Amino acid sequence: MENRIRELRQKNNISQMELSKITGISLEDLIAIENNQIEVTLLDANRIARALNQKFIADVFLLDELKHDF
Repeated sequence: MENRIRELRQKNNISQMELSKITGISLEDLIAIENNQIEVTLLDANRIARALNQKFIADVFLLDELKHDF
């Protein structure tokens, strides 16, 4: 699943380390999620979306079926 974590982090001036601390997700896992190396859990997706000031998880994580609509 593709994501916009890097883009939104930069827009919000948040480093990976800061996002890791805010969400409680290990830095290693967060980097892997951001680089699409591992799948994100629903709970972690919600934590990331909220930390990046996004109302909906779908604003951060793009489902393959929906990514062409953006």
